[in-house]
Amino acid sequence: MRELLEKLDSEFAFHTSGRFDLLAGEHIPYVELGASDIDAALRRSIERGEGVTAVVGRIGAGKSSLIAAVTDSLHEGFLPVRVSVIGVEAGEPAAFARHSIAEISDLPEVVLTRHEATVLNRAQAEQQTVATSRELRAGFKIAAGHVLTAGVVADLKRAAREQLARATDPAEVLRGMQQLFDVIWGIERCPLLIVEDTDHWGATPESADSFFDQTARAFANLDGVMVVAAQSDYTQLDGYKRVRDRLTAEVVLPELPDPQRGLATVLERRIAMAGVTAPLDDVLAEDALDLLCESYGESVTDGEAGDLRRTLAVMRTALDIAVGDPSVEVLSAGQIQEAIARTPLTPSSALGSRP
Repeated sequence: MRELLEKLDSEFAFHTSGRFDLLAGEHIPYVELGASDIDAALRRSIERGEGVTAVVGRIGAGKSSLIAAVTDSLHEGFLPVRVSVIGVEAGEPAAFARHSIAEISDLPEVVLTRHEATVLNRAQAEQQTVATSRELRAGFKIAAGHVLTAGVVADLKRAAREQLARATDPAEVLRGMQQLFDVIWGIERCPLLIVEDTDHWGATPESADSFFDQTARAFANLDGVMVVAAQSDYTQLDGYKRVRDRLTAEVVLPELPDPQRGLATVLERRIAMAGVTAPLDDVLAEDALDLLCESYGESVTDGEAGDLRRTLAVMRTALDIAVGDPSVEVLSAGQIQEAIARTPLTPSSALGSRP
């Protein structure tokens, strides 16, 4: 079994990706983890075709991977665009809108067309029949099949540049954002803005507060969809509370009702993705899994999801310890205990670490 550990180590089995576009492949639907169908809840909210949805959870709970997986699984009638909030005055609606327009104008064609190509290839592989059109919501239809040709993408990017050029005041910028959304609706696609890199707002809670109070409120009035990752503590900010009743949905990541089953499922998926065909107990001793579950439980608060990122980090560290000892055949409670000691539990939110 020694070779199993070495193979898992060489394949980075328990590493988490920092790239949003790779997270969908790492995600496991919550129903497979024994929890409620959070994936379906987020999908239903997006498929309403309007408004702002907040995905709520602690640092490391998996907000970004959930968003990545669900948006990746949407049919081709959506045009998902990830908009970074790093280095942006996200609490100023006009500044955020201008930044969003600029992001669309600068995106490579492959980024804009990737979702459509992926979904259509998946449908073909699964031999699904693609209808000629679908009803997205009252009054709107979306076309099926490829529409984002090179010419259409060029027109979309040109429209974005034109809106940037003519936007001279805040009100004009927001109108420009809506006009760009209208262009996307015109090609029978629903615009979907994804805002998931929001953890750094913890150091400046006023940024999170004003984003929800001002920017999210403004975008809720536009004809498009926005999905925002929100740390659990952000929901206690006054700005979030004021916009809460305007949200299309608030999707809260739940704790694993059966941590042993849920974590085992996560680890088994990671082992399989590394190309290793072996049961979990060939890799991890039963008492070691119990310790891992206890470690996960330390990060659970008020029934919300715990820190899965830390759980994987503990496994990664334990594997590193084991590979360094030629006598180790299976990860034991001792290696997990040492890895836990080396991997401190992060705060549930960056808000808790501010002065």
